[in-house]
Amino acid sequence: MNRGTRRVQQKTFLYILSGALLLLVILGASAGVISFLLLRAGYDILVWGLLPFLSLLLISLILCGVVWWAAGGALPGAGRGRDSHKGSRSGGSRRKDDV
Repeated sequence: MNRGTRRVQQKTFLYILSGALLLLVILGASAGVISFLLLRAGYDILVWGLLPFLSLLLISLILCGVVWWAAGGALPGAGRGRDSHKGSRSGGSRRKDDV
């Protein structure tokens, strides 16, 4: 599979991250209001304290998955294991541009 087909431009990725952060802030405020309303309605602490938090956590995990997919699905150090430098001609993992 070619990973380059899913990569987005840096500016577009910045907009995606900004939108995701704005969405999480709005949902966090909504979770606070819902928590207060559940408290006023007389529900137990497990309902008004845990339910909005867990739903916000689930939404943030889904957003993290979407952002990870938009970034190309690769972690910054993926594919660079310890054995990848054994056959290098430079004499190890240190190169001239390393500080």
